[in-house]
Amino acid sequence: MKRTNHSIKIKHAMAGRIRYRLPRLRKHRGLQAPLVDMLTAADGVLHVRLNPKCDCVIVRFDPQALAPQALTGKLEDFWQQTRTSSDASKGCLPARVNESRQSELASAKRRFIGLSLLGAGVFVRTVLLGLPLAQTLLSPLGAVIAFAALPLVRNGLSDLRERRVSLESFLGGSIIAAVAAGEAMAAFEILWITSVGNLLKAWITERSRRAIRDILDITEKETYILVDGVEVSVAVDQVQPGDTVVLHTGEKIAVDGCVVRGGAMVDEASITGMSEPVAKTDGDKVFAGTFVRQGVIYISAEAVGDRTYLARILNMVEDSLENRAPIEGVADRLAQNLIKTGFAVTLATLLLTGSLWRAFAVMLVMACPCATILAASTAISAAISAAARRHILIKGGRYLEEVDKVDTICFDKTGTLTTNQPEIRQLINLDGVSEDRLIELAYSTEIHNSHPVALAIKDEARRRGLTAIQHDVCEYILGKGVRSVIDGDEILVGSHKLLAHYEIEHAIVDDFLEKNKQQGLTQVFVARNGEVLGVIGFANRERPDLQPMIQRLKDSGIRRTAMITGDSKYTALEMACRLNFDECRYSVLPEEKAEIVAALRADGQRVLMVGDGINDALALAEADIGIAMGAGGSEVAIEAADIALVKDDLAGVVYVRDLSRETVRVVHQNFWIATGSNIVGVVLGAVGLLSPVMAGLVHITHTVGILANSSRLLFYDSPRLLPGNVRHQQMEKVRTADGIETSDGITAVPPGSAPYTGADSSPLRH
Repeated sequence: MKRTNHSIKIKHAMAGRIRYRLPRLRKHRGLQAPLVDMLTAADGVLHVRLNPKCDCVIVRFDPQALAPQALTGKLEDFWQQTRTSSDASKGCLPARVNESRQSELASAKRRFIGLSLLGAGVFVRTVLLGLPLAQTLLSPLGAVIAFAALPLVRNGLSDLRERRVSLESFLGGSIIAAVAAGEAMAAFEILWITSVGNLLKAWITERSRRAIRDILDITEKETYILVDGVEVSVAVDQVQPGDTVVLHTGEKIAVDGCVVRGGAMVDEASITGMSEPVAKTDGDKVFAGTFVRQGVIYISAEAVGDRTYLARILNMVEDSLENRAPIEGVADRLAQNLIKTGFAVTLATLLLTGSLWRAFAVMLVMACPCATILAASTAISAAISAAARRHILIKGGRYLEEVDKVDTICFDKTGTLTTNQPEIRQLINLDGVSEDRLIELAYSTEIHNSHPVALAIKDEARRRGLTAIQHDVCEYILGKGVRSVIDGDEILVGSHKLLAHYEIEHAIVDDFLEKNKQQGLTQVFVARNGEVLGVIGFANRERPDLQPMIQRLKDSGIRRTAMITGDSKYTALEMACRLNFDECRYSVLPEEKAEIVAALRADGQRVLMVGDGINDALALAEADIGIAMGAGGSEVAIEAADIALVKDDLAGVVYVRDLSRETVRVVHQNFWIATGSNIVGVVLGAVGLLSPVMAGLVHITHTVGILANSSRLLFYDSPRLLPGNVRHQQMEKVRTADGIETSDGITAVPPGSAPYTGADSSPLRH
């Protein structure tokens, strides 16, 4: 890549064609048409194509008529002159959303630093040099304070015109009154304390956004696109829809798009939550943030930059910081009441004592209810940031607060209670070979494969103490399996598609496919020289610590736990009984999951739904709180859910519930700190024991106390899940009169049945 003298970059050059990158071209919309006209009019230029979204312009030209250096010189001159004049006439260009958000923190920093420097200057003059300091409205200090208070005064006047008493109007009035009374330093204290509160709130908010961005910052900075049959390295932000992106083994996909050529195994764990790589060929969709584990694919870019799935998820969870919790509304109402009370108490003090000095001290105590407002907002922001650091994305304070109020939790089974890591559940011999021989052949064939099923076979072989047999040939058939030659025998290990590929038939194969499908097993066939030797059945492992997690939830106040799954009856019942679920709904369709959740809510229960896939999206949206597994689960599930567990760790459900309870407790503590210190300050000011300067220190003390108390949530960690004496329920089924099967302590509801309530309408009693 070459850089010109005026920050114009030559991204790619070949005979008769140059791709330039012009900084912030997409922001200079008024220059785009003149730029094309200028280049088109130049002698020797054959074609001009503008890509504003990636700040690029591609120029095709006749090298015999126009030298590349001359073309670059024309472009530099035009860009430098027109951009300078455009910037001068139009001012600053609009900033992106993230830049504007960061500017809030920068603005708060500048205001705090400026006021702090002013305070330091006053300290040097009065304390170190012992010089007097004028504090009247017409003094330099008074004028600076009045100027700094103008934004507050302007907002306050706007509120008063709407007949609304606000924090800004009270603060602005207090500052002007203090300066007019010759107490410019008291007014300075109000301004400085307000700036501290705004700075810390902006810092906590930005910290939360940064933690969220760090979780989802998994896209590449550079990628390859196909240009005239040549692979060219470009920055990801320069790729535009329609470009053909080329990905090789080990590379990360940076765009959403469609495969147009080639084939590869793609790891979509970050998008779908599935750790097993998926075969991608012509016509298949791929997403940014996924990996090419094996193969080469050509992708037609459809969504790039901010339009990719991961970018939209990032924007969604960043917006969560603006989704206010109900308790924050309580804080605002309390602050409004304190403002009105402040006016009344100040006036009462003046009338009862006749002392302007005492009334002024009382007014300064009540003039800054910002601590009360910060009581909830700082705690909520700190809690969301703490969750983000643990790879838990909470879409807003409202959902954080509501988690602790739920009394019923429903879990999907596949992908939620189970992982996507397979393990061997079944071994069937069809040709008289032993189990060890079957695993040995499969292990020897899959020895170089990193597919999750291959890893499960390797784990089983190691557990049995088996060693791999050296093979002569090893061939990987994409999406079907592996062929090898061992001791002169052709060994096939793969799905039924691999058998069909080599035209191998066995009467029992179809029966096994149907039977194991009902059991939820994935089948891998082992064949030798065209004869099927056996079948290995795989199922996903259960997540660790499920029993203590369920028990912990019950101990925390959850009255009802339910498994809602599309799996078959006996597979679902066995797991539900073993994990001590109160109810099991099996063989249900996606829309039936939502109907079950809706029925529970109609019965007066507050429901939390935990799921991972598209089939859970309706139920996640219907529940009071929806928690999706994985940053990808499915895109639809993430959109529908209120909370996402990026690391697929169900302990996050317990953590969020504990964090919710702790956050509400901290908010209430903050309310008491703010209100209690205000009451004490008012009493002391009214009796003459608190000077105006000391009143300002009261603000500093309780504001710092609230911020320090809220900051404890940044490092909150719930107690670890410890295995306990959990009683296993037995599969002793009894058929009740209404046809609903129950076992000892569990309600098993067949598909199509209404939610079981029992004779006394209690869902927990039989």
